[in-house]
Amino acid sequence: MSNEHQLPDAVAGREELASQLRELEAFVAQSEGSGEALPPAAVAMIERLREIVRALDGLTSSLDTR
Repeated sequence: MSNEHQLPDAVAGREELASQLRELEAFVAQSEGSGEALPPAAVAMIERLREIVRALDGLTSSLDTR
């Protein structure tokens, strides 16, 4: 697969995950604002999603420079 095909796929995947991350972060803020505790698994899931989005940022940057 050429870089021309990889970059749009990576960008689209990153945007989808980033959108989901923003939704989760809004939910967390709303939950914490109302005094609700989040399950530890939810906190871990959000952190992993942040890591994935950061990794995709790095991937798209490296593909963009080729």
